[in-house]
Amino acid sequence: MGRKAILDLLAERPGEFVSGEMMSQHLNLTRAAVWKQIQALKALGFEVDSQTKSGYRLVKLPLALDEWILERELRTNALGRELHLFDTLPSTNDWMKDAARNGGAHGLVAIAKEQGEGRGRQKRCWVSPRGGLWFSVLLKPQLSLADAAKLTLVASISVADGIEAATGISLGIKWPNDLLFEGRKVVGILGEVAGEWNTVQSIVLGIGINANLSRQQIGDDISADTLQAILGRPMNLNTLTARILEHLEVDVEVLERQGFSSLRQRWLHRAVGIGTQAQINQGSEVFTGTFQGISEDGELILAVEGGEKVFAAGEVSVRSERGTYFQ
Repeated sequence: MGRKAILDLLAERPGEFVSGEMMSQHLNLTRAAVWKQIQALKALGFEVDSQTKSGYRLVKLPLALDEWILERELRTNALGRELHLFDTLPSTNDWMKDAARNGGAHGLVAIAKEQGEGRGRQKRCWVSPRGGLWFSVLLKPQLSLADAAKLTLVASISVADGIEAATGISLGIKWPNDLLFEGRKVVGILGEVAGEWNTVQSIVLGIGINANLSRQQIGDDISADTLQAILGRPMNLNTLTARILEHLEVDVEVLERQGFSSLRQRWLHRAVGIGTQAQINQGSEVFTGTFQGISEDGELILAVEGGEKVFAAGEVSVRSERGTYFQ
């Protein structure tokens, strides 16, 4: 509480010095306690200018995740208004599923600075070191089961738009919901149902972003990239998180009110691989054709000899003519 109160006081007077005496009286702390809190803030990456006769001035905020900064950045109604920031977790999705079973509210967000057991689609391991952005959102949308199944597709649009708003980087979507930069994966999204749809109607969206990482940190054996490598500099993870949550909140509301049609067009605008040859493996069957995009139900459309076939995301693996996987 002392740390946040000091930050609030300094932020109320941008560019100005606040005397230690005034802070001490206003916050009901000793001068020594104020000094100690200032040192703690500096250790967290806050740049605070200190002058003996003038007091303290907040000069610069850290780029690393911080609840106080994130709360000030957010412009949402529900998403992230209850937020838990952890130093480390095995998996934010697992934590969130437990929270959902225990009555967690719509919009609850859990962020981990590091994950020990991060995973992607089909239970693939997702390397989650410090510097990345690893978080989960609990959604309780007013949707039919069919429309709720499209939430991960919608999330790919929201995350791409949020990243572009925060960084200027434009990412493409690889079906169903991975985000790529020049063919290399930057973001993975995993949607998991928490409870039975006919009783709980909760979905956990896990979002993993290779943000302030070097390419070496995610390994040379996978085709992946990082926002830091693309930008040539680290970014403010609080701003990045806030912009993503804001876009996600709006897009979920669009899905609730208007359905998937306009969102589908936005997905197609970012889609990679449309018009290329693709091989679909569905159980023991193999289908070859041209990737045509997605249907109104979010299914992959494959043009084959004699017509079209559609495939749901959970049923198949897809290989393009260039050898890259769609999922």
